[in-house]
Amino acid sequence: MSASKDPHLHLPHGGRADFRGQDDTVFNLLSAKDVAFNVLFEKGDFAWATRLVHGTKMAAGYWVIKTNTGKTLTVEYAAEKFDPVATVHEEEHRDVKVRQGTPALVVDDVIVSMVGKTLTVRNTKWLFTATTSPYPFGKLEINKNKVLLDVSVQPLYNPDADPVAPHGVLGQAYDQDKLAVDGKLDEEKTGETTTTAQAEGAIEGTWEDYIVPFKFSTDFKYSRFGLAKAAPRDVSKLTGAKKAAASDAAVGVSDVKQE
Repeated sequence: MSASKDPHLHLPHGGRADFRGQDDTVFNLLSAKDVAFNVLFEKGDFAWATRLVHGTKMAAGYWVIKTNTGKTLTVEYAAEKFDPVATVHEEEHRDVKVRQGTPALVVDDVIVSMVGKTLTVRNTKWLFTATTSPYPFGKLEINKNKVLLDVSVQPLYNPDADPVAPHGVLGQAYDQDKLAVDGKLDEEKTGETTTTAQAEGAIEGTWEDYIVPFKFSTDFKYSRFGLAKAAPRDVSKLTGAKKAAASDAAVGVSDVKQE
């Protein structure tokens, strides 16, 4: 378990990077033709046995999904220690609460379900999960009763062949090449430290380009939502270390790196 404490990106094709983001700010992780997946970042202090890291953590996930009949759904899930609940909204319908023990909600090709503290949101092209997990070293006073959010993204089709190339902090790495690109990682240091990495080298533009104005916004510099065609990023312009892609690489963001 690493002491670097920013959300750690497991990028498509096998790249990795740390992403501090910004306190109380929502960022887009994946933008596609019919899906936008955003995450709220918050500041967080993390105590290990001999280390104190001032970093950030993910606190909530937000989805905007257009179903295969054109309905627009929003899904919200916040990390909670007890009884986490997802809220699904559709215009002119009553909100539906999805929690452990309730039936899955099915609207056209979209399925929203909860098992334990893990939310699953899926349609015909994407499978997302978001899980509430406890802080490491939970017995330490500074970490007691605090929780993290870990998220994963799994394409159910070949996004590298999509005429609307996905984007977002994670999604842009489905860029129709056979390379993995690594971004900046925070150094592991003893004592008290503050994280700074913003995935430099692995993302197009700068970290600020991925901020969205509100939780269910689909609008940011590289948005793909609602488009009929969009080219992938130009990987040659990225400065991060490049290596051959790993075909089975996990994709997602975890708040504590497992080494």
